Amino acid sequence: MNKGPISFPYKVVITAISTLLLAGCFESNRSTAQLCENYPQICNKLNTEDGQCRHERTDLIWLRFDVIKKPSDLNKFDELQLTKKYAKCMSLAAQIESTTLKSKKTLRTEALFHAYDTIDQLELELKSSYQPSIIYYRWTQGDQEALEQFLKLEETEYLDSPEMQLGLASYYVDKDKVHTINLLMKSLTLYDGRSSMTMEKTIPDVVKSLATANHSLGKLDEAYMWALVGSELGLAIAKEAQIKLLYPMIDERRALIADISDDIASSIESGNFDKSMLIQLSGLPPLSRTQ
Repeated sequence: MNKGPISFPYKVVITAISTLLLAGCFESNRSTAQLCENYPQICNKLNTEDGQCRHERTDLIWLRFDVIKKPSDLNKFDELQLTKKYAKCMSLAAQIESTTLKSKKTLRTEALFHAYDTIDQLELELKSSYQPSIIYYRWTQGDQEALEQFLKLEETEYLDSPEMQLGLASYYVDKDKVHTINLLMKSLTLYDGRSSMTMEKTIPDVVKSLATANHSLGKLDEAYMWALVGSELGLAIAKEAQIKLLYPMIDERRALIADISDDIASSIESGNFDKSMLIQLSGLPPLSRTQ
């Protein structure tokens, strides 16, 4: 018996067609101008007719598009960060008098106020987020409830990233120097050598903090070594002559520590750092006053 063609539910067909149309629309945005035309709400109230803060504005527009496609907390957090970057740029641009059109200053001011309103709105939307990076951000903005939430995550895998370990270290730095050093070392251990942003933004602070924390504990070999590691990584630290004055020792000892620091700097860059590498320092003879 011929039962005829199999029919699909009407809603399923409509949903499939809508999905394809939406996907096609996403793929058709081949320029920022076209994106603004297709999604005017993304670009509304931004200084799109102005050359000021063009790069910051373009990054923000495309990130807003990502939020439309996937409105996750992390995407919204990225939008918050880029909005702050855009607002910082616009705060300077709003003070610039345009030589060709005076009304541009007003438009820049309006764009700046729009950015501030967006920041407030995004922070409100993220206030109940359980993402560790967002909890940490809220704490840095003065939210003490967020600090309690953040500290409860200390022994969990949710903070197993260089950035989050550095965040924990910043809390303990004035409370427990030894624990601070352990957290900073863990931060380096968790770096896998892949993220250029982590290498540029997080690792320098970790290395500098290790030098400072060890120095404050009187662990001069370690402090000197981390200062040299910073130098190997191209960080802005004291000049070599100043470091030698700060850490007086015989040339042989200085050379041995320099070798260790070179190995450690290389291991950090490749993402293979292990705190056991510091055992080499324990093999050095005690540092005497005459050294």
